[in-house]
Amino acid sequence: MKRRTLLQWFASIAATLPLERVRIFAQPRELTPEAIATLHEIASTVIPASLGAAQVRDTADKFVAWTRGYREGVPLEHGYGHPRLRRSPPSPVPAYIAQLAALDASARAKGASWNALDLETRRALLDASMTKASVRALPPRPMGQHVVADLMAFYFRSSEANDECYRAAIQREVCRPIAITTKRPAPLKPADHGGHGGPDLRELASASSVSSVVES
Repeated sequence: MKRRTLLQWFASIAATLPLERVRIFAQPRELTPEAIATLHEIASTVIPASLGAAQVRDTADKFVAWTRGYREGVPLEHGYGHPRLRRSPPSPVPAYIAQLAALDASARAKGASWNALDLETRRALLDASMTKASVRALPPRPMGQHVVADLMAFYFRSSEANDECYRAAIQREVCRPIAITTKRPAPLKPADHGGHGGPDLRELASASSVSSVVES
């Protein structure tokens, strides 16, 4: 097949695709290296610093892995009394990239990189960004409304965060034999990570909104 004929064939195929589908194909499917770098910087502001820098970074990396594994249009379990089957919405990655770029730009407009800003300034920038996205409470899971709120939900709604909050190996989201549920959870091993910046897990337990956690 001649190159010209092949190009004409590709063009005819593209012309038959719905415009919306073409637009979706053109969107980024993964976070860019720049977006990931910004996410790592922001994570230290919203994930408990008491976990230690390594675990904070690991939490951000797991969130990045979650975005890479996200699939659109996957059937979801419908709620009680709602017979219509719901499907997972479009990937939040394009919105995440835009929000992270905007946060980085806001920090640089203050004359410094994100981590060079003082804590109160960083929290104020996050609060303004999430207010703009109409985020008023910590979502039950990553919902695609705002990348930082979703990062926080990814961690704070996890089994690991629940264990850390109560300092016990409860393993709420882990499949366990029935017999073990009658036993008192073993205490977590003490660890002194030190550090300052992220919210405390016990503060989150009584918080009613994302802003109250960021400002704590």
